[in-house]
Amino acid sequence: MNPPQLLYTRDQITERVSKLGEELTVSLQEGAVLVGVLKGCLPFMADLVRELDLPIEVDFLALSSFMPDTGRVRLTRDLDTDITGKQVVLVEDLVDTGLRLNFLLQHLRGRLPSEVRVCAMFDRVERRVIPVELQHVGFQLDSSYVVGYGLDHGGKFRNLPELVSVELGELERNSQKVCDQVYALGREHRALSENI
Repeated sequence: MNPPQLLYTRDQITERVSKLGEELTVSLQEGAVLVGVLKGCLPFMADLVRELDLPIEVDFLALSSFMPDTGRVRLTRDLDTDITGKQVVLVEDLVDTGLRLNFLLQHLRGRLPSEVRVCAMFDRVERRVIPVELQHVGFQLDSSYVVGYGLDHGGKFRNLPELVSVELGELERNSQKVCDQVYALGREHRALSENI
């Protein structure tokens, strides 16, 4: 059993989100709409919108799996905002196979925005099944199982400010033990950072 591994610290994530905010501020016009995909986008989206130095609108979509292991999804929450003729930035926590993102892009483009950009905090290019283009990416990941900064397992870990790699099998066998290890790892790193 390999213990959980810290991949990205809170400081590294904060710095990268700030850079993404700078990129978006330069490439967007006033009135652009940032569309977050619930629930995983929440920490990233909250941090990102505070980094934008122009007036924007914010809205959310939500999906649920339609059938396990099929890649098929269904929309459970649609936009309240009319995006016709507007720049749209789809904000994702993690892009993996591209199946979900492809579905969302088709849905948004059907509402006739002037442009749709994708901003993802984490990207697993090596797992891509459908080619999708991401204009703004925080970090590239390998195929290891990760939790934290919006990414969960069974509803846990979304509030962790770091990104941590865990062994999925071990997490499922010893959920509480691994959960304790993951949160302890984050606390230890934050304590060390504050003492430097």
